[in-house]
Amino acid sequence: MKNVQDRRIELLLSGRAGIDLNTTKAGCTFADIPAFTKSVGGSPANIVQGAARLGLKTGFLGKVAHDGMGEYILSALQAQNIETKGIVVDKTGARNCIAVTEIISAEESGGYATGGDAFHHGTYLYRQGTADMLYSPTDVNRDLIAASQSVMLSGTAFSQSPSREAMFTILQLARDFGTMTVLDIDYRPFGWVSKDETARCYQQVITQCDIVIGNREEFDAVEYLTMPGNKDNTKSAQALLDAGVKLVIVKDGANGSTAYTSDGKVLRCGSIPTAAVKTFGSGDAYAAGLMYGILRKHNLAYAMQLGTACASLALKTISCGDAMPNLQAAEQHRAQHEKEMMP
Repeated sequence: MKNVQDRRIELLLSGRAGIDLNTTKAGCTFADIPAFTKSVGGSPANIVQGAARLGLKTGFLGKVAHDGMGEYILSALQAQNIETKGIVVDKTGARNCIAVTEIISAEESGGYATGGDAFHHGTYLYRQGTADMLYSPTDVNRDLIAASQSVMLSGTAFSQSPSREAMFTILQLARDFGTMTVLDIDYRPFGWVSKDETARCYQQVITQCDIVIGNREEFDAVEYLTMPGNKDNTKSAQALLDAGVKLVIVKDGANGSTAYTSDGKVLRCGSIPTAAVKTFGSGDAYAAGLMYGILRKHNLAYAMQLGTACASLALKTISCGDAMPNLQAAEQHRAQHEKEMMP
């Protein structure tokens, strides 16, 4: 078997690749938005685009609709030199997931409707019966996993079948091939049957992952049955490390991020003060920068700083995937604010 570090794909993403319709104007409600721009979106797709922009050799596993939108997703990813052989075209008539963005203010931009009759402003999601959730175990391209140094999975992709079973298939194949496994918890309440189901599934997933990335709300979802009410990030991280995870990254917004390693190290990275236009997409940019640092063998402190720099730059733009920074911009921003990120 080829040495893992010699494999041609550095980072393989799996999960949803859909369409973002981005407002062209911030500071107004949906009724006053004059126009929208389109881009490939969905957290895993944002991460893979961010990683490719930084220079990593990347690929994607997933499913898109057999229509013009699916065609656009494939061509847009290919134009960024992202390997798309692992993307299957659905033939059932399902459509792609769509997110329509509204930015009244940065604080309100990242909110999602969670059901019920509460009035909603923020991001409007169309996720029912979408092609990405029809990705099945038989769709999984094992050759791409064997050709990859690492694979990152989205927690949302575990929320429904057959996508859930496909994700577990990817995890098993990654273990068989010695491919690093990374979980972006990526918790969204929609799609899951219940909080109990969510927690049970995540508990199964984390035992098969080398790296887990999430924020406090996401760790709350993971711990709903095992540590209900816990708000101690150190305790959360230790539970995952005890389960076999090698690296836990806890994102905490303006408070920065903290890394916990299996050999007992704790590293903290501050945030970069940023005049944010919106909040969504920054976590995806962080993950892209973090994985660049890890896969290119930089130290963990650098990887966290680069992720933080990418997140800061993402906060300044209206869109997500197509606004991810390149390495020169990210590194310049990191170096400029390095002292502010020091613990």
